[in-house]
Amino acid sequence: MLRRLLPILCLVLLVPTATAQEAAEPKADEPPPPPPPEGWQPAGEIVPPAPTAGAESERLIPSPMLRFGEFSLQAHGRIQVMAGLVGEDARTDNGDVLSRDGFRIRRARLGLSGEIMKNWEYALELDLIDEDNGGNALIDANITWRPARWAWVRAGAGKPSFSRTLIQSSGSMQFAERPIWVNLERATNTHMLDLDHQVGLSAGGQVSLFFYEVGVFNGSPGFSKGDLNDGLLYLLRVGAGQGDMGKSEADLDRGPFRWQAGINGYLNHDAAAEYRAAGIDLSLKWNGLSFYAEALWAKGIPNDRSEDVTTLLGEVERWGMYAQSGYLLPFDFMDLEVAVRFAIMDDQVHIDDEGDIWELTAGVNAYFWQEQVKLMINYILREEMHGADLSNDLVAAILQVKF
Repeated sequence: MLRRLLPILCLVLLVPTATAQEAAEPKADEPPPPPPPEGWQPAGEIVPPAPTAGAESERLIPSPMLRFGEFSLQAHGRIQVMAGLVGEDARTDNGDVLSRDGFRIRRARLGLSGEIMKNWEYALELDLIDEDNGGNALIDANITWRPARWAWVRAGAGKPSFSRTLIQSSGSMQFAERPIWVNLERATNTHMLDLDHQVGLSAGGQVSLFFYEVGVFNGSPGFSKGDLNDGLLYLLRVGAGQGDMGKSEADLDRGPFRWQAGINGYLNHDAAAEYRAAGIDLSLKWNGLSFYAEALWAKGIPNDRSEDVTTLLGEVERWGMYAQSGYLLPFDFMDLEVAVRFAIMDDQVHIDDEGDIWELTAGVNAYFWQEQVKLMINYILREEMHGADLSNDLVAAILQVKF
């Protein structure tokens, strides 16, 4: 009986296979598709969003937005609207965020980035509300050649890699503001711990766990007038790390344990003095928990040929340090984070005054579509350790839209 059924079973198995093969083969009487017209070139393509595994990783805008051969273009920007209540002694020219209760456009940035061709990248960014330059001020404009993971070269305007908190984008921070010395130095135009954006040439890369960057810059902010000092600024940053730390300070991916540690320093030959600085930083992330710590030191020594006595009257030595931590609460319906930071600085170690400050910041952050929409509520307790006891604490809320 089995011998009689075996030929029938073989016939049943072979018939569908043959039918599928015949359907896949083109028919002989069908003409081939017509060729494209002579001289035809594609006009570019709009790249659709990549498929995602869940709502946490979705992007509202595809990246890149436009690709034409090897050229790609991505527009990016962010708007931060602030509302705050501040003490009566607060002043923006002393590093406070607000001088009075009210509202402020904290940041409004617009930029373009992408690839010109393979291994050649470009970046442009405008600060649309820059108060010192009347708005529409260029803050980033550079070209990067990236032939390999272990080597890249960048020329133009950008952030010198001194201080982890400076390198961090303001659109991806856990707090509304960086540590106190950043706003203080930008308000008083004394860039020692915070170098701000500068024009120069840098090179770096990563080999296994280790990364490096070296650079030479003008030594002072400002792009269009060139170097106004007698010398240049020379910078070095090296370190090691394991795992992808991501762009955001928050551990939005709730990933495995990752870490990074770096040391950096610079030597700046300014018109009035020679500045020396060094710093060390540590970054950790694990399962929604993040931790950052950094210590910075800088010293300015007047030179003999200085004629600008109003800039530096004597030797200046300054330091600052902070530690901060955030935790993404284990909620499924939204990304909600609590964060706290303690920062302390001494703007002149030889003088006890209101420049000796400690600052405690506590915050609650709600993230939507990663960081594309973010609501931040911060309370900043600021205490001058010497001199007058100022009333300059701040309660602030920031709504950010980022693309």
